[in-house]
Amino acid sequence: MPVSPETSKRIQTERRKQILDAALILFDEKGYANTRVEDIAQTIGVSKALIFKYFPSKIDIFKAITEYIETCLVDVLNGPTPTDSLRNFGLKITSTTKDYIPPMRIYIATFIRGELPIDMQENFLRNSFAKKWLAPIIRQGQANGEFREGDPEELADAFWLYMFGAVANYIHNRNNAASMPNIEISLRMLKK
Repeated sequence: MPVSPETSKRIQTERRKQILDAALILFDEKGYANTRVEDIAQTIGVSKALIFKYFPSKIDIFKAITEYIETCLVDVLNGPTPTDSLRNFGLKITSTTKDYIPPMRIYIATFIRGELPIDMQENFLRNSFAKKWLAPIIRQGQANGEFREGDPEELADAFWLYMFGAVANYIHNRNNAASMPNIEISLRMLKK
């Protein structure tokens, strides 16, 4: 019996997510450079050919993971208050549980290790990430009295650099039982 177009689309979406989830785990454990497409295929019990059906190359898998980041950012930065939005962002980016591997942490690790593929056209870590994503939230928090006065872009940069540093420290020291700092510390520097 032929599969309906809806069922086929659902199966493809699920398989794509399964590949990306496996890649996240392996990129987190082994790094981008040390993970082979074959490793991803073995992890989910499929052939390399099936992986290549969805992603022509390993770089395409990595680029798809960066799409996860934007989706995650939209989700977490829409909290009920600006403080909640930044808290959610901080908790997501610093998650160290096995249940959730932050795509942004994988991107940061790849960047820090110097493994960021050369043909990545956009490196959002360098291209005004804090100004684009965090400054509008800080402006909103200033307008409703949650955050202190000051240049929202400078405050966004300070918050982002604190979070980036926390993640970088975890990446470099994770084998030595590194831990993430309390998110509330980073929020206090913004509070009125």
